[in-house]
Amino acid sequence: MKETPRGFERRTGLSYSPPAWLLAPSTRPLAAREPCSTLFRYPGPEGLLDALRGSLGRLAPPAADRVWLASRPTAERARPARLFGTLAVLQPLRLQPVATRRNGVFLAPNAPIPGDAHVVWVPASRVAAAIAWDRVRTDADASRRFGRGYSDERARALDALSAYLEEISALQRAGAALERPWLAHSSRERRSLLDRLGVRGTWTGR
Repeated sequence: MKETPRGFERRTGLSYSPPAWLLAPSTRPLAAREPCSTLFRYPGPEGLLDALRGSLGRLAPPAADRVWLASRPTAERARPARLFGTLAVLQPLRLQPVATRRNGVFLAPNAPIPGDAHVVWVPASRVAAAIAWDRVRTDADASRRFGRGYSDERARALDALSAYLEEISALQRAGAALERPWLAHSSRERRSLLDRLGVRGTWTGR
């Protein structure tokens, strides 16, 4: 949803006050009447799998003190988002984000995700869809826009992510040192390496 810090404070009774350590020459807090739209985050395959299982605690690994967010679902890591989906933070001001010099890119503390931030999984089939995100406030609002096939697509994504991570684990046990994301390799490259190492593909070729 789109909301200004002033509107957020009036609606919730909370304050918009990003921590001082998050502010730097390259970042700034949002002005009182500056609208913040729905923000998106692809947390990597492990994080996305946790989100689908309902066990994601933070939007970035616990060792990170801050998390990058974007105003478009495919602003960063477009290919994995189109394969597995991504996450939408429907009420992002609850995360205390600050704007960066990069248009549409924000930073927020990597704190435990508050339940009332309404972080939802966006199906791969809807990542590039013309959804009126400014009007989507809750999980229920999002589900209505995703359509009746949402639960089925969620189950398929959970299965695909599990297979993807299982395949990577098997490659690592076989001694493979992957220098870039496994999905960034072509299907031919993946099949060749799997065959060479004698690893059964659980995701490649699905």
